[in-house]
Amino acid sequence: MKKSKNGLTLVLSGGGAKCLSHIGVLEALKENNIPIKRIIGTSGGALVGGFYAAGRLDNLKKLFFNMTKKDVMKIFFHLPSVDSIFASKKMDDILKKALKNVKIEDLNIPFTAVSFDISKGKKILLRKGSLFKAIRSSISIPGIFKPVKVGKLLLIDGGVSEVLPVDLARKYKNKILAVNVEVFKNSKPGDYDIIRVIEDSVFFQTRELAKIQEKYADFVIHINTDAKYFEFYRAKELIAHGKNTTKKILPKIRKILEKS
Repeated sequence: MKKSKNGLTLVLSGGGAKCLSHIGVLEALKENNIPIKRIIGTSGGALVGGFYAAGRLDNLKKLFFNMTKKDVMKIFFHLPSVDSIFASKKMDDILKKALKNVKIEDLNIPFTAVSFDISKGKKILLRKGSLFKAIRSSISIPGIFKPVKVGKLLLIDGGVSEVLPVDLARKYKNKILAVNVEVFKNSKPGDYDIIRVIEDSVFFQTRELAKIQEKYADFVIHINTDAKYFEFYRAKELIAHGKNTTKKILPKIRKILEKS
């Protein structure tokens, strides 16, 4: 393969537990020597992309790999407060321990986490400062998790404005490879509880937005999975699916690099 001077700008979508597929995508790209110049991620894509840029993807993988339904309940589901439906302390403690005091500007790969300032109504790009705060703000699903204060900003999930932030990558000269996990919904009849209402509402909104945003990528990897937003216990399956999907289209990715 002709070597690319610049490599790819990798854009990772949001999508709850489905974003664990991004781990498999990144593993496949690394194992096949596909150069990544920078990473831009929103929500779960910021979580995976941030850990990868910090050289700690294995840490994130181990965190989820043996997770059970009971573990998910312990981490995410607690008594609601005036700030959010779910308490985030346990999740915060886990992320802080894994990332310690890592700064974005010190990462191995340039990284941008996309968040949204609910107080001003505008998207925020986090390119420096605490990696933990950048990731934590980008995954703060509105109403589900407590917003993150960064200075005067009150930050929530970047998916509010940028489900698949391809447009943010267009200013760079690299070819853009986008990974979109918000493409498949296996709806089944049945009663809707509050969690399913939230999940389905968020999905259909973000899917349509992602369709618009992915048009500007040079290539898009679609990860089709029926995993729900909090099914993190399906990590092994999701990571393997992302890896296998990417391996099948490696020739197309290499062709893109040859033209860069």
